[in-house]
Order: sequence, then C-alpha cells, then structure tokens
Amino acid sequence: MLLVVLAMVIASCGGDEGTDTTAGDSGTDTTAAGGASGNACADSGVDAISILTWDGYHAQEWVDEWTAETGVAVNVTNIGSPAEMFAKVKANPSQFDIAYVTAGWYENYVAEDLVMAVDESQIPNIAQISDVFPWRDATSVDGVNYGVLYAWGDQPLGWNLNQIPGDYDIDQYLNDEGKVDDWNILWDPQFEGRVTIFDDPTSVQPMIALALGFEDPFNLSEEEFQAFSDKLLALRPQVKKLTTGYDDQVTTLASEEAIIGYINIGQVILDVNNAGVPFEASHTVSQGVPAWSDNATITSQGGANKLDCVYDFINTGIEPEWQARFTRETGGTGTLSYDQAIELGLTDEELEVTLIPQTQLGDDFFKSMVFFKQVEDLDRRLELWNEFKLGIGG
Repeated sequence: MLLVVLAMVIASCGGDEGTDTTAGDSGTDTTAAGGASGNACADSGVDAISILTWDGYHAQEWVDEWTAETGVAVNVTNIGSPAEMFAKVKANPSQFDIAYVTAGWYENYVAEDLVMAVDESQIPNIAQISDVFPWRDATSVDGVNYGVLYAWGDQPLGWNLNQIPGDYDIDQYLNDEGKVDDWNILWDPQFEGRVTIFDDPTSVQPMIALALGFEDPFNLSEEEFQAFSDKLLALRPQVKKLTTGYDDQVTTLASEEAIIGYINIGQVILDVNNAGVPFEASHTVSQGVPAWSDNATITSQGGANKLDCVYDFINTGIEPEWQARFTRETGGTGTLSYDQAIELGLTDEELEVTLIPQTQLGDDFFKSMVFFKQVEDLDRRLELWNEFKLGIGG
C-alpha cells in the first residue's frame, strides 16, 4: 500500500531521506503537553507566538489551554487559501512564527528562504502520527523535512440527496452502485447555476485537469493547458458564486442555493447534514480525487527566534488527545489511525465524516487520492483563475 501511495502522494522533490524519525502507530501514550521542551517555553521570556492557520484548526479555547500552561499567548490568524498564506508570510517574514503550510507549496517557501528545517528530536509526539501514508513526502524538499503533519484530507464530489438524482438524468455519471462517480457532472447544463466551488485556484484547478482525464494534473503540456483553460472557463455558467471559507459553502448548500459541487473540506459535509439537508460525498471518484495535507512549519525569521515555544506548541497540537478533540469537533482528519481514534473514544458516527475509517482499506482507498504538488507555472494558473472569476469565456 505504501508503495502505491508513494507513487501518488508527493511533493515535487520530496522524500524521507535526511530524516531519522519514522512515523508509526504506537498507541495513545503521549508526552505531556509541552513535552518537547518541558518548562523551557514558560521560562523562555517569550510573551506570544503568532500562527497562520485554517478555520477550525485552532479554536480559541484550545490555544487558551496551552497559554494557561506556558504563560505564552497565541495570536491566531485564519487564512482562506494556500496562496493567501504564502503571500502573507512572504510580505511579512517575521510576523508569523508557525504557518500550517499545504502540500505542494514547500518549494515556494524554501526558494524564498521563508521556513526552516524541522528538528524532529524536539517533537516527541511525532512518533504518534499514524503511518497510513508517507506524509513527509509532502513536507520535504531535496531530502530535508520542513513540516509536521497536522491534518489531511481530500476535496470530494458532493451532492444533495433531496435533489439528486430526482428529476435529473444523470445515468452517464453513475457507477455500478448508483453513486455519482464522474467530475464531468459539474458541467452538465442541467445544473447551471446550481454548482458550488470555492475561491482557491490551487485547490480547484487539479479537479479540472482530472475531469479531462489527464494523468498528472499538476504538470500540463501546452496542449493540455489549453484544454484545461477551456474546461475551467466552461464551468463558469454552472457556478452562481465562488464561496470563501467552508462556512460560506455550508450556507450555500444548506440553503439549497447549490445542490452539487466540489467540496472544500470534510466539515462541510458534516455541517450541511447537521443543518437538516441530507448530503453525500464520494471520496473515490473514478478520475481521482484531489487531496491535501496541512503541516506545522516554522518560519525562518519569526519562529526560529522562539524555538522553545514553537516546538512546544507543535508538539502539543499532535498529541492524540488534542487530535481526537480536533476530529470530534470539526469532522477533520488529523494524525490519528483508526485504532487510535477508537481507543480515544471516538464513535463510529463521529468518524463517519472523516477519512479515518477509509484508511483501513489501504490501496483500495489511496489509489484514488491525488495529493497536491508543485505546478508547472503558478503565475499562469493564477492569471487564468482571475480570468475565470471575471466570467470571461463563461
């Protein structure tokens, strides 16, 4: 299974060479919060650390607990896309101490000397990270590891069960089990104005290339790029609005303004169902499903000056107990294996909206996942996205 995943899950230059720590499923015994540095953070003289993270990742009450233990405040800034995170760190390299960087972006950070290599010996809880896939492949550049897995997941195809299939003729998009199994359904004229996608080019664009059947959605030939461009612009009439953040997409789907779409994160599925709208998603679409990982990363001009506290905070965030709460309260897939999750009291209902149960399927699950990696021309893709947003060609 891992050999298959290695072939599919990768950052462009990644590899585990140069790292001595091997992730493993070693149960639920943990180093106490702050275990990497004991009281070193509390005694460091640091008043606060600043993190760039994602909605739902670091609730205020969670970080307040760490502050109560260390005496160090945590300034939390949530961002909406990997491009926004990179722009913020590049514009103010010393403003943020930890950034939760998405797979496929590490070469950009390393090229600008914005992040530092991780000393895994300072993060004891790294041994608690499940080994269901080789996550360091997405955080390494030239054999050097720059990040620590915090959460991962995919961006599936989802649809409203009240509406679909209903009166829609969608047989051509269904698999043998009667489930929607083709990204091209999003372009069907029957769903004009009823499709939802979110405003994040680096996340949405791989799905466009997969819908075209391209083997590598991140490195397109000139001919493929033209077809990719036409396909993206052809999607515009289908989308009434681009959502920003998962709350916006939840509202759009819960109100049934949109009834089918490319789903931001697993919590959207959970929250739409909780709002009373039955909603289903496929994590194994026939052409492949874009997948991501978000990883704690130390900035070279910010966090490098507060290492005792930065390592302490990262270590605390991957404690199995912290991760169990993260999964329970957000529906997110973090660092736990299925066995760890069950031992920590997570119920089947709580795990149902995550990818944790599916990881038990091994290759049958991971062969559908296409993890983000560096693209052939980021600026060109961003320019195309801006054209798409203006409705040109739609």
